[in-house]
Amino acid sequence: MKLKGEVAIVTGGGAGIGRAIALAMAQEGADVVIWDVNEALAEEAASAVRKSGRKSLAAKVDVSQSSEVKAGVQRVVKEWGRIDILVNNAGICEVTPVDQIEEKDWDRMFAVNVKGVFLCSKAVMGLMMKQKSGKIINLGSLAGKVGGIAAGAHYAATKAAVICFTKSLAKFLGPHGVRVNGLAPGVIETDMTRMITGGDWKNFLATIPLGRIGDVSEVAKVAVFLASDDSSYLTGEIIDINGGQFMD
Repeated sequence: MKLKGEVAIVTGGGAGIGRAIALAMAQEGADVVIWDVNEALAEEAASAVRKSGRKSLAAKVDVSQSSEVKAGVQRVVKEWGRIDILVNNAGICEVTPVDQIEEKDWDRMFAVNVKGVFLCSKAVMGLMMKQKSGKIINLGSLAGKVGGIAAGAHYAATKAAVICFTKSLAKFLGPHGVRVNGLAPGVIETDMTRMITGGDWKNFLATIPLGRIGDVSEVAKVAVFLASDDSSYLTGEIIDINGGQFMD
């Protein structure tokens, strides 16, 4: 198993891509902490991890609140003594034309999608630096590279910020043995994308060379790769997972 004995925190791990990543890491031997603002979803995902034979903790954590993030990290360290992997997956999304975005909506989007990544990363990086090992994986988006596809401009802007922060953090933490990479999913079938598209994929399919929508398991497999020694000489990279919809 590629992650045997490691401890992972997955934010927004109660559903969608986050849940798939949590379960995939558990299958590779990691004990997994599930953070989500929806406590019931977090508990259900943690139960699924335990059924796979690994340990799991669930907690209601709003990643935009530093006090909740710090308390969550302290609980993990008290329970297991280490943190090897952080997956910054928690995020929100809205479909709002740029001329209709309110200031409060802009601020909330950045608080969760960008500040949350910063707060969670900062909360674990000291421990990882002390361990001289660790992996941080940030969820960007194709929207952050192309200015959005269906979601609002404020969402796309947050994901562009996450992509840049990933590279900055990789430069800082690399000398301490900590690797930082990102994922930039395209159109992946989740509750969030179904909400955005109304379940109508036709317009997207015409732009995807592989001719289909992605599955959460396909994102999770790449996350496991980034968390494992298979990617031991890889940091500061953003991996596109979009069926060829965007290539750089």
